[in-house]
Amino acid sequence: MTSPAGRLRPAPVPILTAALWALLWSAACSPPADGPAVTAPDVRRALHLPAYRGTLEPRFERAIGRRDLVLEWVRIQGRGDQRIPALVCYRRDAPRLPAVLCMPGTPNRKEDLVQPQDLLWRLAGEGFFAISVDRPYHGERSGDPDLAIRRKGLGRVWGEYVYDLSRALDYAQSRPEVDAGRLGMLGLSLGGMEALLLGSLDERLNVAVSVGGQVSWAPVFEAGAWRLLFGGLDLTRQLISNGASGTDALAAFRARMPELEVLDASRVAPLLAPRPLLLMTGEEDPYVGAAAARHTYEAALPAYRAAGAADRLDLWVEPGAGHGFTRAMEERAVAWLLRFM
Repeated sequence: MTSPAGRLRPAPVPILTAALWALLWSAACSPPADGPAVTAPDVRRALHLPAYRGTLEPRFERAIGRRDLVLEWVRIQGRGDQRIPALVCYRRDAPRLPAVLCMPGTPNRKEDLVQPQDLLWRLAGEGFFAISVDRPYHGERSGDPDLAIRRKGLGRVWGEYVYDLSRALDYAQSRPEVDAGRLGMLGLSLGGMEALLLGSLDERLNVAVSVGGQVSWAPVFEAGAWRLLFGGLDLTRQLISNGASGTDALAAFRARMPELEVLDASRVAPLLAPRPLLLMTGEEDPYVGAAAARHTYEAALPAYRAAGAADRLDLWVEPGAGHGFTRAMEERAVAWLLRFM
């Protein structure tokens, strides 16, 4: 989606499209977020993440420059025989940079963070080593995420996404320009949910910013957003025809898909404590709205208070904004990364 100013925003319809749409269908059927505490091993099992790590075998492809900044296209080794296409952007002759993994929503590609949005250039100009990748079934990587989810299940497909993000951190740490002890992530839309999942599993991630990715199921159904999120499902049409309330709809979804309860933003966010975490969403976001973001914040706050780090958790609801990433939100995200990295 493009704003009137021409800056790329996370695609709003369908919400986070294929992968997160299926995630919402699955996870909406989960127990409430105030159930038993989720642990990192719970998340790892839900995503079917392998423990192995192969060699990176990085391959440089090409580069372009802008003043004292450079943008490189590279490929690294992922799961099995898969190669992960990546973009990195940084300031020439500036060693020991903090690295920020930046992920767009779906179906966006890594290049969308360069043009029409200049986010990678912006981060590099602020003194970061910025990196983005094409997640499986996106950009240069062929495939249909809907088909993959039907064949493999949502947990395994999400596991492929998160595994590749962890490999991106491996690669960033291998670069001589990077301070391997300073790693962060800025995720938009689906990328915002990925930031929470990756942060819950990988303690190398020192700082996280999640924009429009706080998918907490109870508020989603209470707000009626499930009618938009699940508009293509027969179950949704049936529930709407029957005049089902949000509570009834949530119960029906839980009965249909009672798994993946750990993949809930309000349940994984506490696992990031005490690391700095900024949650942002638009006041008028019809998909992942302010109520879901607030619920995620409130669920994480006790863990941050217990760790003596309440000042490292923040929530910003952008007035008048929808499901997007406004200039004001960008400024706040960059300021957060600069403050803590």
